[in-house]
Amino acid sequence: MASLEQYHSKRDFKKTAEPAGKVARTKQGGAGGIFVIHKHAATRLHYDLRLEHDGVLWSWAVTRGPSLDPHEKRLAVHVEDHPIDYAPFEGTIPKGEYGGGSVIVWDEGTWTPEIDPSKAMKKGHISFELRGHKLHGAWHLVRLKPRAGEKRDNWLLIKSDDAAARPGEDILKEAPESVKSGLTIEEVGEGKTAKGEKPKVWHSNKPAAGKTKAAGKKLDFIEPQLATLERDAPPGKDWLHEVKFDGYRMQAQIAGTDVRLLTRTGLDWTKKFGGEIVAELAGLKCSDAIIDGEVVVLADSGVSSFALLQQDLSAKRTNRFIYYVFDLMRLDGRDLRREPLVERKQALQDLLGKQSDNPAVRFSDHFSEPGKIMLEHACRMGLEGVVSKRADAPYRSGRGPTWVKSKCTARQEFVIGGYLPSDKTGRGLRSILVGFHEGGKLHYAGRVGTGFSGKGANELKAKLDALTAKTSPFSTAVPKGKGLVWVKPELVGEVEFRSWTSDRII
Repeated sequence: MASLEQYHSKRDFKKTAEPAGKVARTKQGGAGGIFVIHKHAATRLHYDLRLEHDGVLWSWAVTRGPSLDPHEKRLAVHVEDHPIDYAPFEGTIPKGEYGGGSVIVWDEGTWTPEIDPSKAMKKGHISFELRGHKLHGAWHLVRLKPRAGEKRDNWLLIKSDDAAARPGEDILKEAPESVKSGLTIEEVGEGKTAKGEKPKVWHSNKPAAGKTKAAGKKLDFIEPQLATLERDAPPGKDWLHEVKFDGYRMQAQIAGTDVRLLTRTGLDWTKKFGGEIVAELAGLKCSDAIIDGEVVVLADSGVSSFALLQQDLSAKRTNRFIYYVFDLMRLDGRDLRREPLVERKQALQDLLGKQSDNPAVRFSDHFSEPGKIMLEHACRMGLEGVVSKRADAPYRSGRGPTWVKSKCTARQEFVIGGYLPSDKTGRGLRSILVGFHEGGKLHYAGRVGTGFSGKGANELKAKLDALTAKTSPFSTAVPKGKGLVWVKPELVGEVEFRSWTSDRII
């Protein structure tokens, strides 16, 4: 059972603006949740990594901050759990108080553990994926064996060698500012606030057609329904199938002229996604509503791109955001969660009414074809996958069997042009560097670090060692890596991957 006793005992909440908080209600099913990294100018500047679990934020003080270089192992001292209310905290803790100094939200997003977090914590090795503004991809937290007399619980924070790795780059210097306010740690220390910052609740001057709206009563947050991951989309006529988007899940709350956009954990991100989305929601003909959907940015191909979404968020651009809506939990004071999905979606479509050619708020249509055929179509179109939902099911918060997600994967043969040796005993390779031929040249396509056993890795390394070369066979730039070995581009391997980036990296 999580506890905040240690957190509370260290702070005087009459003096510090930090939230007292309490252990939050544990989410039903699944694991992971929000993550946040606070940049903290205490006695010594450091970065606090916080991962949501069991109603609290597990916390580590990363002395030198996170690194995108897989060869950089950063010390992370496990500290007391923090309340989830602490996630958006930004300000200055008074001098003389515990942790006195300025704090900014350096990064935030969601995290997904590879295995049950409690078991991983006990084991001393937590493998997880981050989806933030600055950090993403796979990461590891590894507990160090304590030295004699050591009181601190020391871990290492390590970036996995994947497509999100950036050897040689310093993300801390490249992006020092807050993702919440845009301020630096120094500006917060000087008492500055974000210029031109919009209030958390957006007030529209645009009335609904045919009547005048007034501000309404703030609505309660509804924990979103989550889909269970399955390899195949379910068959049968009882299921509806929707496109699986690659964006940010967002709950829209409309109360008169007031509109709020909340993340899947209830954080208010209205100011991040304002603009046209909020204006269109405020213009809907209703006294109040709670809508479920996902904010995305579409690539030129028409497919949602999380990379483009992150770029726009970092640049504070809102003109390309599209809010695809797929469920309606409340309308005009009536709770619709007990109604069948098909009826909720019909009510949602009626609420949206006739729309312009390129609206910022769009209805996410569904299809009744067999799940297998729908998934095949989605994969051929380059989509992330399919979300299948029971047509007759009510809306139930948490993860359950009535929503199922099935993801697309691609397979392609690539030429091997180099490898990075493993620093683990008995494992020959950490990753291989692959590419593809185009125009008579070998273009770099990324690193592959999973999918082969220890024996298979050793056998592949032996074959590659017989093909070593002095120079890179790739015509395009390749991220540097410690111990990188070039090989003649003679071996070909089949790789399964999710998708291509805009730079043609898998």
